Amino acid sequence: MLKRDTEWLVPNSTFPDWNTERAEQMLLQQHPHPFSPERILQSLVLLQLRFGAVTNPMQEWLSQKSGVALTDIRALMSFYFFLEQDKPPRYHLRLADNIVERHAGLTSLQESLTHRLCSADCRIDTTSCIGLSDHPVSLLVNGFPVTHLGPHNLDELCALIINRVPLQKWPRSWFAVDNRVHHKGPLTSYPYQRGKALTQARGMTGDQIIDRIGEAGLRGLGGAGFPTAFKWHWCKQQAEPVKYITCNADEGEPGTFKDRFYLTEQADQMIEGMVIAALAVGAQAGFIYLRGEYVYLYTHLERCLRRWRDSGDLGQDFDIELHLGAGAYICGEESAMLESLEGKRGIPRNKPPFPGTVGLFGKPTVVNNVETFVCATYILQQGSAAFKNTGNEKSRGSRLHSVSGDCRQPGLYELAQGSSLRTLLELSGAHNTLCAQIGGPSGALFFEDQFDTPLDFENPGRGGSVMVFNKDRSIVNITRHFTRFFRHESCGFCTPCRAGTVALDQLLDQYEHNPALQAKSREDMQELVQLMQHSSHCGLGKTAGLPVLNLLQREPAHEQ
Repeated sequence: MLKRDTEWLVPNSTFPDWNTERAEQMLLQQHPHPFSPERILQSLVLLQLRFGAVTNPMQEWLSQKSGVALTDIRALMSFYFFLEQDKPPRYHLRLADNIVERHAGLTSLQESLTHRLCSADCRIDTTSCIGLSDHPVSLLVNGFPVTHLGPHNLDELCALIINRVPLQKWPRSWFAVDNRVHHKGPLTSYPYQRGKALTQARGMTGDQIIDRIGEAGLRGLGGAGFPTAFKWHWCKQQAEPVKYITCNADEGEPGTFKDRFYLTEQADQMIEGMVIAALAVGAQAGFIYLRGEYVYLYTHLERCLRRWRDSGDLGQDFDIELHLGAGAYICGEESAMLESLEGKRGIPRNKPPFPGTVGLFGKPTVVNNVETFVCATYILQQGSAAFKNTGNEKSRGSRLHSVSGDCRQPGLYELAQGSSLRTLLELSGAHNTLCAQIGGPSGALFFEDQFDTPLDFENPGRGGSVMVFNKDRSIVNITRHFTRFFRHESCGFCTPCRAGTVALDQLLDQYEHNPALQAKSREDMQELVQLMQHSSHCGLGKTAGLPVLNLLQREPAHEQ
């Protein structure tokens, strides 16, 4: 069995010189066939982690070793935001540029850093979200999180960088990420016993496992809410003997960080859920697609997988590979994630066919997110009734909510499906609240007269991510930030999304700053959003106009 070496994946501020022998040895430690075409993206990611960048000579070497055209490798380099070809600085800072971080003082901190570090061996960038909105202002330094940046530690941070102090010698407390759940429920407090659910599953047929999941009423917790049992049953029914299980751990919605808890605290439950799904559908291999912003969890997850292999529960009839994303929000869409797993650009596929029929490498594939697999383990260990008896008739169970923004206690809250937004706001200590964005930028914006709305599958937003805004905030500024997020994250494949997100941004500026054209701007934005919803290639383009619609539905009742 291959023993993957991840000991070099630690906080680091120096990188070795490019060496082909060292590079090949490192890649072979991670996978027996690192130069196969489907492994090219992972090889690029791992080379960058090892050497700090993937320079032109490195790209040429990889092209020669793999037989993949250099133009195709460069297409990957340009598509994935985190892949770099320039010589790396000693310190690469990526600040989270979410609206929550902006309200917490991001702009002034970024300006101060840029001024004070202008002559240091340092590069300062922003990225949409790093999964740390409950720890504002946060940043990644060479891929590792530094939380709660502010005036109290800005001087020390700059001094460490200016004096070229190795990252390993920085205060360890700076890298601490608090995954504490402020309000627990069944999923976060039950007495999990490693392997118990899997033992239950091994005494059942695949159909019986699927029936158990169906009896519980589990629906996908990644956003769509599709019945999990139906998805598994559809995959199982396919005559193709080769099947796959994929775990989408690419939670890229700004303001979302619940998977960070599961990946850190309940990785075993996630892995066990994937093995149970494999037993149910007859799959031979599984993949965890981990967002690039969570690279600091890579070693932890590999160790968890190794424990399961050492116990004999992985590596025989079914094994799981861990893949790293490289900074592409679109890869959270299931078919774009599959394309990325195949080593390609993450361009969403046309549907149908759906992954259950034609998925990874053209084979039937189950795609679920982290929380869904965790729930599957809970159901097999605790029983269907334990899950079904929580929640409401159409939305069973409970779920974890990521709460950030204007509240006294941002963080994680597990509530039964159907609990009201008002309950969540009260638990988190929100006050003087103007509105809350539910389900990320593509979700719903709820105002005070909507705070009693249940957070479940039957209502807009559906929960999972809750960004709270008090009455000092501007609705137009919030909308503009979300619109620019979609503009930045569009993969550019289809014209309605590529051009539409740019036009929406421009029309929104016109709507705010030119009163004489406000009525016309409103009409044009509504028409453009309808066009994008009906003609965009994938869900990003179809939902990119929702923040604008949320704004227009409330104006002029809620002026900025």
